[in-house]
Amino acid sequence: MTKAIIFDWIGVLSAGSKGGVFKDSKEILQRLKSKKYRLGLVSLAGYGNEKRVRDIEDSGLKPYFDSIVVDTTKKIEHYQRCLDELGVNPDEALIVDDRTVRGIKIGNELGCKTCWVMYEKYANETPNKETGEPTYRIKSTRDLLTIL
Repeated sequence: MTKAIIFDWIGVLSAGSKGGVFKDSKEILQRLKSKKYRLGLVSLAGYGNEKRVRDIEDSGLKPYFDSIVVDTTKKIEHYQRCLDELGVNPDEALIVDDRTVRGIKIGNELGCKTCWVMYEKYANETPNKETGEPTYRIKSTRDLLTIL
């Protein structure tokens, strides 16, 4: 049973510097919290941790997360830390990411359920032997509400 959901930031909840938070992100997080899911965020901060942390704080979404891990790299240990902070085992978590080569691959390696958001820039970054298949494929983060 899924007890926790770990999100990526850009491409899943935010358009980044191009447009800020997606219009549905707050409602999606509110609905998931109302269903008692523990929510985590693991974000790759290519331009530095401080800027990404500030972006998350300024978005108004920070209060919905039980764990936030931001780093200039995205590694398996970042997801493990988030799982530990959420207090769940890998098989109780769903990782939601728009990159098969990062979040989906790491989630599969950990034994989590995975959900690939096939949106815009990385929609053609198809899974392969190295990444493994995602548990779910959705066109937008809002579609997550139909599978949970």
